[in-house]
Amino acid sequence: MQPANATVDLQSIAKDLTHLAPNPLTYERLCDWVEGIDWLESGWEAWVPEATNPHDYGRNILCLEPFEVVLLHWPAGVESAVHHHAGFWGAVVCLQGILENVTYEKRGQVLREKEVLRAYPSGIVPEPDGTLHKIKNGSPTESLVTLHFYCPALANLDGLVLYDLPSGRTFTCNDLAPTASVHLPTTCYHEIREGAFEFEPTDEASHIQCNIVPMPDPENVERMVMDYFAEHANRYDALDKQIIKRRTYTEAIDQRVANGIRALNEALEVQRVMHLACGTGRRAASIREATGLDYEMLGLDLCEEMVAIAGERDLRVTAGSLREPDVWIEPEKFEVVTLLYAYGHLPNRATRYGVIKSAFAMLKPGGRFFFDAFDIEDEHEWGPEARRQFVEQRLANQGYEEGDVFYRRAKGEHLAFLHYCSSDRLNDLMGEVGFVDLEMITIGYDQASGTESHNGKLFVAGTKPLR
Repeated sequence: MQPANATVDLQSIAKDLTHLAPNPLTYERLCDWVEGIDWLESGWEAWVPEATNPHDYGRNILCLEPFEVVLLHWPAGVESAVHHHAGFWGAVVCLQGILENVTYEKRGQVLREKEVLRAYPSGIVPEPDGTLHKIKNGSPTESLVTLHFYCPALANLDGLVLYDLPSGRTFTCNDLAPTASVHLPTTCYHEIREGAFEFEPTDEASHIQCNIVPMPDPENVERMVMDYFAEHANRYDALDKQIIKRRTYTEAIDQRVANGIRALNEALEVQRVMHLACGTGRRAASIREATGLDYEMLGLDLCEEMVAIAGERDLRVTAGSLREPDVWIEPEKFEVVTLLYAYGHLPNRATRYGVIKSAFAMLKPGGRFFFDAFDIEDEHEWGPEARRQFVEQRLANQGYEEGDVFYRRAKGEHLAFLHYCSSDRLNDLMGEVGFVDLEMITIGYDQASGTESHNGKLFVAGTKPLR
């Protein structure tokens, strides 16, 4: 096995793979081996095949024993057909451009899109046996270069089954097929079956999981979240109201926060409330109205478009990053701090800990912090899927924490980020920072929306101790 970040040139791979390869050869050991080499420094540029057809990719098979190593060159916008890995497995490294690996699931005769894994240079896409997917160049203008490792080796594509989504036909390649394409001469297929399946497109209003490898740094994750919400800023409140379960959930959380503020006001007069990630300020204004109190509302949000809207709702708002508390923190100036529907958008564990610590510092002794979080145990949400992807997409080796997931709207381009966490982890973080009188309950979202439930999102509150 190669040590982590080892440099191996492709010429050596092509000449001496038998001695360089892992032994015994298994899917896990092959992936470990691929992940342990810096392929960007392998001299791959000299081996890139010419892509003679602007509508198809070019292949350069470097070796076939003890497994296949093949370099592919994808012109702008080119993609493979959806195809099934039956009896072979491996991994793909993105060397140049944007690789989009779109996986599908087939139930009976119906084929549906399952998830997307987007790889940038050095990103690795694992392909276990049984994978049903397509690879596409994610750029409409730039070439994509990918390095593939397959076992057993595919000396040719004989027997590979392709799915043509628009027509519902399947194409079974023979040994004349140069690529996994449904646009080859008919002499390249053993069989073309009509009406072999039905493709069911994803609803336009739905969201699709679309993880990125390697994991972007926190600054870039934050910028992605900002762009995603900026795109929807002017209609964000309207969308909230249209989605009944979300409206019911957010109104229930707002009422709980308002009740908590009223209760706190009996012991500690509430004069100033800080709403971190305040968005459009609609919820902050709603909470104050529900309390019947007349405290000052302050806010912080990453998205300048939302800050502008919040400023019209009697909030004194600052545009800024939650990763930079030194810029906005005001120690012991607030009786209440909130962070609503935003904890899961924080880019990593260090940031999440830092925000909780900053909330503690901003509170006066006896003050109260309220926030909600996405529960990794919620079977109606992406938490269990995030756990599965963490293992199957081998994300730990590409900078992820368990519970991380990226997503986009089915017809959208901007990606956003979510983190699903456990109640135990939240308890530990709150206690580590110093909060007492912890309250943590699960509030239904998809099911039993707005009421206490065993599935839903975690509503958390804690008090800064009196001196």
